[in-house]
Amino acid sequence: MKLILSTFFGPQTKKTALMPLQHDKHADSGPSVALAALEGNIAAIAIENIFQLFDFAALSGMLEIQAPTNCGSFYFRKGVLIHGLLQVNQRKIGQILVESQVITEEQLQQCLLLHEQTDSPKRFGQILLEQEYIKPDGLDKTLLRQVKDAFFEALSWNEGIFRFYPNQIPAADAVKLYARIDHLLLEGMLRIDQATLGGEDEEE
Repeated sequence: MKLILSTFFGPQTKKTALMPLQHDKHADSGPSVALAALEGNIAAIAIENIFQLFDFAALSGMLEIQAPTNCGSFYFRKGVLIHGLLQVNQRKIGQILVESQVITEEQLQQCLLLHEQTDSPKRFGQILLEQEYIKPDGLDKTLLRQVKDAFFEALSWNEGIFRFYPNQIPAADAVKLYARIDHLLLEGMLRIDQATLGGEDEEE
């Protein structure tokens, strides 16, 4: 497969400085050393086409994308996106909840303080549940929105490299999205178009 990509896209002479990749600590990766079954340059093949490949070929595993300013890890099961996250610049759960007016800024700061003071590792969402600021179904919806935001952010990247590792899955307690790629791509492109139009309106 690597040979096919190399033959199709030709030699990749342009080198781009990339952000150092930190592997997903919560992933269930199986063997300690995994070899990429597929890799390439997103400057040569658009990221949306890579996602479409996963859809058409019904691939299962983890797709790592390493861009100059960010990195992402996306998990698929038979071509369906089940989980995804970014290394940096991802909106936090608390930020999403405040913007959605589910919790107040004061409640957010209180939970952040509790999160810093806890001795044992505890997810921020668990603290929100314990304080009864949000219900379990509301937390799940927020986590799913975070996964979709990561996917939409990656769609805007046009430089970097991707690597696919078959049969890798997210942690058992990671929220699962189960979203069709074609639907996500359509929604993502609409978001990009709206953002572009919004920027043009501000310039006028």
